[in-house]
Amino acid sequence: MNVVHESLFAPGGKREIGAGFHNIGSGVLRASNKKMVEKLEAHYGERCGHMPLDAHKLRVLVDVPTPAIEAQVAYLSQLFGKEIRAVTFEALHREHGANECPLVVPYINAPETAQRIQAMGEAEPWGLPAQMVHIIKNKADFYQLADELDLQGFRTPDYTISTIDMLHTDAWKFLARIEDIYSEAGVSATYPLGLVLRTAESDGNYGSSLLYSRGGSILLLQDGDAASIQRYQDWNDALLAAQQNLLATMNLQKETRVVISRFVDMADSPGLSLVLLNGYTESLRWNGQLQGPDSKACVGTSTYIPKNAYLRDLQLRYEDQTADFFTSFLKQTATKCGINFATIRGVANIDVILSSEMELDLQRRRKQQPVQYLAECNPRWTNYTDAIMTIIGVNRKEPTVHNMRTVIQEGIFTIDKSYLPTHVDPALVREYVYKVDDVLKQDGTRIICRMTKNPMGLIFAGDVQKAQQEFDSIFALLAQQK
Repeated sequence: MNVVHESLFAPGGKREIGAGFHNIGSGVLRASNKKMVEKLEAHYGERCGHMPLDAHKLRVLVDVPTPAIEAQVAYLSQLFGKEIRAVTFEALHREHGANECPLVVPYINAPETAQRIQAMGEAEPWGLPAQMVHIIKNKADFYQLADELDLQGFRTPDYTISTIDMLHTDAWKFLARIEDIYSEAGVSATYPLGLVLRTAESDGNYGSSLLYSRGGSILLLQDGDAASIQRYQDWNDALLAAQQNLLATMNLQKETRVVISRFVDMADSPGLSLVLLNGYTESLRWNGQLQGPDSKACVGTSTYIPKNAYLRDLQLRYEDQTADFFTSFLKQTATKCGINFATIRGVANIDVILSSEMELDLQRRRKQQPVQYLAECNPRWTNYTDAIMTIIGVNRKEPTVHNMRTVIQEGIFTIDKSYLPTHVDPALVREYVYKVDDVLKQDGTRIICRMTKNPMGLIFAGDVQKAQQEFDSIFALLAQQK
């Protein structure tokens, strides 16, 4: 069966109503406190490319349809060539008739989200089953499950699981263990000493602390933000600060665990998304993750382009293996949850850590088999796959795996935070981008405003370099205006 040409959302015929729900706050950061959730929703609230594009009526579900969201949805309506409306859950419930079953596509089908969608009556959620999402989204549960299944190909890095109240003590002990490993391997003088601390329900580096030694200091990055590096003279102070930073992001009534892992010197950290179509899995292959200097946080995504010969070799050796491993992992997770894998339609992502030559040398010295590591599992849409669906929508194509792969092959690059001068109105930038994009699209190149605010979220597709140059010209023009 050739499922790559089959609609992701409507294999049995088009739905009357289809809605996207970009639940990045309540779903992705479901165990973060209110302040952290509001911070993420303020930036990503306008983003929603993962709509069931072939429904007759398109909706975007929001809690409050603000003027900014409605303006962005109107902009997308022009690009998609069909009306899209931002509506509340209550409004969608009133809109669909007794014989209609709206398809709701959340960014992540977390248990709380699935319950909310099902509470509307006949509405149907799309995505991995909530029971699976509940387990593999959680960093602590995911690592423990990966160890339990012990599948060939990838494994977890050195790690331990603590709680936020015991974090300082446990991290201190774990650090001593890592120092012993490096000492026994004879690499103490060369291998960078560091820890990665992630709350169990962290996501996209929000709710994480990265600590590593450099030049006699301990550097601390909170939420992967290299713009606000903190420096400490000893590990004790750095660990205490990291503990307080993480505590300030958490909702302790929902989750208290923290995963402490060894900082791995890596060559790269690609992601790979699978589309699950009733027992079939289709790989979108590796995607690149743009990371800022000194940061491990993903601030953008792109079609994967290896930066050197070493990474080209790793791609040839491990890209297909990543897809095979992830397929097996998802199948066994479904079995563990009592779910028939052949009933699942959804998308899921896994991020891996590719070992550098320094890390491979450490593995040899530890008498381990050469291995690549698991970073995290995202049983949901991602920055990358959401952008791909947006480009399919603006190019007015059907939402199929084949068309997703075409977007990837032709080139796609996203950036989440493109900073504008303070005097420049983001809405004006969007107007200029719309006009330039209307010309560029004749040759298959697109510039899309994804989040119309400062910093701005953007998607470049087709001739990515040309699209970036055109946006830079818009930026320069408006920056000169007072």
